[in-house]
Amino acid sequence: MSSSGPPGALIGGGDLGEVPYLRPHPGASAVFARRAARFEALAPGHAAGDYLALLARVASAQRTVAERVRHAPLPPPVGGALPLDLSGPPPPLWREALQHLLPELSGVAGPPPVRAALARLGQLPPAELEGLAERLLAGRLTPIDVPVALFAGAALQVALTVRAAGLPAGSLARVEEGCPACGASPTAGMVLGDDKLRYLVCGLCATSWHHTRVQCVLCRSAAAVSYLVVDGVAGPARAETCDGCQAWLKLLYVEQAPLLEPLADDVATLALDQLVGERGYQRLGQNPYLLGSAGVAEA
Repeated sequence: MSSSGPPGALIGGGDLGEVPYLRPHPGASAVFARRAARFEALAPGHAAGDYLALLARVASAQRTVAERVRHAPLPPPVGGALPLDLSGPPPPLWREALQHLLPELSGVAGPPPVRAALARLGQLPPAELEGLAERLLAGRLTPIDVPVALFAGAALQVALTVRAAGLPAGSLARVEEGCPACGASPTAGMVLGDDKLRYLVCGLCATSWHHTRVQCVLCRSAAAVSYLVVDGVAGPARAETCDGCQAWLKLLYVEQAPLLEPLADDVATLALDQLVGERGYQRLGQNPYLLGSAGVAEA
């Protein structure tokens, strides 16, 4: 029997049968609309409510931009390459996404660092923008990148999510590690309803793929896996830690929050990140909404 939930809830059926490797991509506009709504719902009363409210406006702008940008169908990958392989140059679509995104965010009420970051992004020459995108995708931000990382990353998300949503069904093969569309490490995992299937979620292109539960995503060991929660804090988030390789991944349980959105709920549960970090574990993947957050979360 399947669990039930409100309209739009992410649920999983209890009758497993053959487990799909990929969850259907909902489309870029739907991804960002759901994310904006979740950020907005999480903001009131939250310790980081102002930042969550800012991210709701960013995600709403991303939804608008995702509806505007268009791209030609991608050619089939060659020689086993990923369709959106991040090891190559940034997708040209990201510059178009940024050009649409900056005007959408120009009216956002925010602290001076937000306004300064948006103004700076609008003034960067093409070569510097490409270098910034390359560093963002490679996870090698420099101090000068940090103030603009959130908004540049938002444009990259739009480009990659639009492209991933347009991939033909069946074009993604199973891979040993990382996102089967772009290769990025997962931002978080979702554990679905009655069947407790786990799907990893890419924070860049919104692809979701199945991974066996109670198994470290990095080293594939089950022997050293354990789970941590913040004492006294109710919510859908747990940390899956591995004492073998010292990696950890955040898991979000849909049963406890049927309307959760992985990236939004990840940002809203950073107390768990602090707890796990204090114990020396290294997180898999990054959340693009946390890139450069220290510079703009002080509103």
